[in-house]
Amino acid sequence: MSGELGPDDRLRLDYAQTTDFLRTLTDVRFRLLALVPTVSGVAVALVGHPGSAVELLSLGVLGLSATLGILLYELRNSELYDHALRRAQRIEAALGLGLFSERPPASLRLLGLVVVNRDRGLALVYGAALAGWSYLVAWGVLRAAHLGSARAVGAVVGLAVGAVIVAELVRIHERTSAEDGRAAAAASRPAPAAPGSPARPSGRA
Repeated sequence: MSGELGPDDRLRLDYAQTTDFLRTLTDVRFRLLALVPTVSGVAVALVGHPGSAVELLSLGVLGLSATLGILLYELRNSELYDHALRRAQRIEAALGLGLFSERPPASLRLLGLVVVNRDRGLALVYGAALAGWSYLVAWGVLRAAHLGSARAVGAVVGLAVGAVIVAELVRIHERTSAEDGRAAAAASRPAPAAPGSPARPSGRA
């Protein structure tokens, strides 16, 4: 039938759908990156003057819970993005394209020390946001307990939580990158010959 799609047409349709999905995930990510630090910064600034312990705890717990939920959503989106990216690269190999397959490796280093990539940027944004909310929660708890230097200790707790979050997100990224590298290496190996099949000649007779 003339209306049937050929193999190349199906690949092109698959490629178009995959790249649309990548664009959607990227758009969602940028919207979240604009929302999360803005809300966190405004909240911490508004509570800059000492309030009641109840106010601090209510706002802090609400913001901390919401930001953690968004972070979990973002981590799942990252999995979907990486899967779609690998799919787009495989289709490009079949069609002879190279938009995603020829992306340059992450080689830039900030101050010559920190590798510049997308996941480290995300780790810093979410680490800072969760540090701010943790600061408010810790401040509220210590203020409710009538402990001295509640605000200063709360700030230290917030910084510690932010550092832990950044380190954990970087660890997750490095583990995922290592697994992707092993999967790519396994996919590039030639398939073993079936038992009993004649060996392929290695050279010219």
